[in-house]
Amino acid sequence: MKKIAKSTISILLVLVLSFSVVLQTTAAASKCDCGEEPIVYVAALGSATLYKDAGTADEKVIFRPETDAYIELIAKLIVPLVSLVFTKDYDAFIDAVIPAAMGIFGSLANAPDGTSTPDVTTKEELPTDPQHGLDYSYYYGYDFRADPVASAEGLDAFIDRVIEITGHDKVRLKASSMGGVVTMAYLEKYGTEKIKSIIFQCCPIKGTALAGDLYCGNLVIEEEAVYRYGMYDLPLLVDGVGGKILTTLVDILYKTGVLGMLIDVIDEVLVNCRDRVYDEMLIPVFKANCGLWSFVPDEYYENAKRFMLGALYDEETAKLVERIDYYHYNVQNRADEILNSVVDSGIPVMILAAYNVQRTPIISTWKNDSDETVDTKYASVGATVALLGETLGDKYVQKVNDGHNHISPDNKIDASTCALPENTWFVKDMLHCTTHDGHGGLYNWFFENDDSAEMLTVHSNPAYPQFLQNNISEQTLTPLK
Repeated sequence: MKKIAKSTISILLVLVLSFSVVLQTTAAASKCDCGEEPIVYVAALGSATLYKDAGTADEKVIFRPETDAYIELIAKLIVPLVSLVFTKDYDAFIDAVIPAAMGIFGSLANAPDGTSTPDVTTKEELPTDPQHGLDYSYYYGYDFRADPVASAEGLDAFIDRVIEITGHDKVRLKASSMGGVVTMAYLEKYGTEKIKSIIFQCCPIKGTALAGDLYCGNLVIEEEAVYRYGMYDLPLLVDGVGGKILTTLVDILYKTGVLGMLIDVIDEVLVNCRDRVYDEMLIPVFKANCGLWSFVPDEYYENAKRFMLGALYDEETAKLVERIDYYHYNVQNRADEILNSVVDSGIPVMILAAYNVQRTPIISTWKNDSDETVDTKYASVGATVALLGETLGDKYVQKVNDGHNHISPDNKIDASTCALPENTWFVKDMLHCTTHDGHGGLYNWFFENDDSAEMLTVHSNPAYPQFLQNNISEQTLTPLK
């Protein structure tokens, strides 16, 4: 009797568990009629924490490093830096810098073929919460060092899970910065079957000169660039009194000539240390970083490969080149075609590019107009953009006549040459991916109307024309005048 009882109980447990699974599957498969497709936020570089030796007693965060790691690095460099001022012994300085920096960043190096070493992983998981709506996004994070095509495969699995738990057939994508690279790789590989609409925010769709110059060794520091960065970027980066103090300090240093002297010293260090820094740190750490390779614009790409990888490839490096070439030539170089195909299939697209911000002042293309990080011409996929501080000229004529005016009111941008001139918005004085309620209003308007009979364009809403002015203190985006 006891044996029969145990068997009966076992059978009942199996039936109950089976019934529960059926109920869960049915619930997950049931359609949601809320009318708001879930938003998947394809996040920027650094969206996933990277761990070395995860799950062991030696587990360590290697990206982003803890504040203590930076403090320790600075402490290690104080004495060598002071010594350099008096001795001019650059080799001794680099002998101290390289080991200290590699202690923090060395673990970021991929295997020679572009894949992660087994000891470095993330802890990202698929979502479980069915909650969704305009005020809620499913956050997709990924290893920024990975091949964007591999990250796109992860995004596809993530989208499938969101569809499963929310009961919708499609999702909306909102891509930020590097998230746009992953999204473009996704579109090339999987198309638009699961996509309702897409927003690209400050994305290096065609790359960024920052990566191009760094991967070609074009390090330059100019006094004017540093001054502009201090006067115009720092107030955007540091709010309130702190930003004003830094701006005032930069202005004083510039007007007294001290800034110029400091730049001369830094330039001398760059000239004397550049080769060893690249050979012993930058190339070993970043040469197999497929994610950063996806940022290198086409006009730099082949030169960057020669500089970072050399002329002859071993078998493992050949695998790396195959990976980075695939993204470069099948995604970045075909961005116009891919995006036009998306719009032609009826999927609403918003590309948002920012401008009128001084870019990072350490590279030769410091005059390119940008959002500080991504050049406006690359984020907009082809706009004709005047150099920072300049205009297109009094006699400039719009290059493509499609019946609409695509020249900005300040005569700095001709959007007619964009891949999607009717679907590309520009925000003046916007720092890279730094948003507020004004941006939220723009994005909500777009998602709320992405099922309208007519395709959403820069002409659809007078409140959100092609060219917008960013106002941080008021947290508004208004038509540029």
